[in-house]
Amino acid sequence: MTSEFFTLKLQTAIEALSVEGVTNILSTFSCSINDDIERFLKEKSIEFSNKGIARTHLVLFDSGSRFELMGYYTLTNKILSISPEGLSNSTKKRVERFGVIDSHTGLYNVPTPLIAQLGKNFSSELSAHINGDELLQIACDKVVEIQDELGCKLVYIECDNTKSLIDFYSRNNFNIMESGRQGDNELIQMIRFL
Repeated sequence: MTSEFFTLKLQTAIEALSVEGVTNILSTFSCSINDDIERFLKEKSIEFSNKGIARTHLVLFDSGSRFELMGYYTLTNKILSISPEGLSNSTKKRVERFGVIDSHTGLYNVPTPLIAQLGKNFSSELSAHINGDELLQIACDKVVEIQDELGCKLVYIECDNTKSLIDFYSRNNFNIMESGRQGDNELIQMIRFL
């Protein structure tokens, strides 16, 4: 990643530019491969940020004449419930360092940052300057920074159960986890130790 890329919290942009100014920036985002990613950024991210539900971070590129929105990621805290069934002994030991077994469910409960949204802007000719792997690494680097203050050493995502998404996250060191959750609209959970 070059020094022309930088990350700006959506909340900081709102305070500096107003909601209207930020809405103009967000309007340049397009993700034709996943309408939910585009819809969240344009319709829900400001509300979620203002309410403190989740924090969106804009990844921008300084083209010299203006800042281009390259992508974004959204972080929130959740409790990840992991079934100990099927975990290797080494993975189980790593999970035990950050979570506790719930005596009622038998699941590990681990307070963990969730990368709730990750989206690349496909509307700009500059989109070739950043790829999904780089965007995900920027999000993971932010999680490491947060965890330096709070503890824990893992992050997780929930994604559609599609080969392309599973391959993408697997290539970036995420592993599918069995969880105690049922019927989540076919979303799967994947974790990465940082």
